[in-house]
Amino acid sequence: MATALVIGLGDLGTRVLDSLARLPELERLVGASRDEEHGRARAAQAALEAELLGGPPHVEFERLDVSDPAATATLLARLDPDVVVMAASRLTWWRPPADERLARLPYGVWLPLQLTLVRSLMLAHRDAGSRARVLSLPYPDGVGPALAPLGLAPHLGAGNVAETAPKLARLAGPGAEVRLVMHHAAQRYAFPSMSDVGVHLHQPLDHPGEPPWAADVRVAGERLDEERVRELFRAPYPLPSGRETHELTAAATAHAVRASLADTPAATHAPAPQGRPGGYPVRLSRAGVELDLPDGLDEAAAVSLNERAARWDGIERIEADGTIVFTAPFLGYDRVGPDEVDAVADELQARR
Repeated sequence: MATALVIGLGDLGTRVLDSLARLPELERLVGASRDEEHGRARAAQAALEAELLGGPPHVEFERLDVSDPAATATLLARLDPDVVVMAASRLTWWRPPADERLARLPYGVWLPLQLTLVRSLMLAHRDAGSRARVLSLPYPDGVGPALAPLGLAPHLGAGNVAETAPKLARLAGPGAEVRLVMHHAAQRYAFPSMSDVGVHLHQPLDHPGEPPWAADVRVAGERLDEERVRELFRAPYPLPSGRETHELTAAATAHAVRASLADTPAATHAPAPQGRPGGYPVRLSRAGVELDLPDGLDEAAAVSLNERAARWDGIERIEADGTIVFTAPFLGYDRVGPDEVDAVADELQARR
């Protein structure tokens, strides 16, 4: 039986904790955060949920400031988790900035705020020699490729593509099989309600239209034509707005954790597998994560597609050393190098 650790018990992290409390695959579930009073209460509630729904028999809380890599490494070594879910972030995306104009900036501008704590966790993971699979939730489509050049990319993310592929499957009909390659930037075209606080539409001036994505959808073995797939992708589908969508992300996370603990590979979707940009169809199991791309689309083409789509989030490219280059100067920055991330994150947080 397995141990899962959830780091960060804010709005998203607590919903993830509740979702994992329903998994019988877990023997032990640990929530960790800086706020001890709140964290202990949430873990205690999750323990009751687990008791009611047949989840893990042991649900606990640990106080942790993940910005301290040494303390985090000590905790990882002591708990020896099978899976770590990273939910902590310095960006509260659903809370409107004080300056209304900042809400209309592309999402990728805030990438330094998403990077710092994930980098700290991955440093701790390395220093502890942890065997845990890390599923990271803060903007994985950008964080993964920004940390990959430093050898610190999480193993995969959750949400985004893993939330959109089920829409295609649900609308295509019973038994539908979906393989979707899609960046975070394209998700709001499938779910317009996601174009709210902090995720406003951005379109590169020299790239009109929508960000690219690719999908193979089959029903009873028959492949749907491209026009029909695009209809399904853009079809109206009501979702709540703002942080209420965290319920969907929590479900996608629980799905990924369950698949990560299984011996038999499961066909699913994940953002940033092994630090790649954007999201991909994958086969996920205890043995690892492998791409499961649509017919006719090789890895190089899929990665290139997601790199192009990142421009709709305001990210021109991520260079070989991890430098983030924006599509235009935003808030006085046109690029941020790895050694500048902390200072830029501090300034961005002060502006919000």
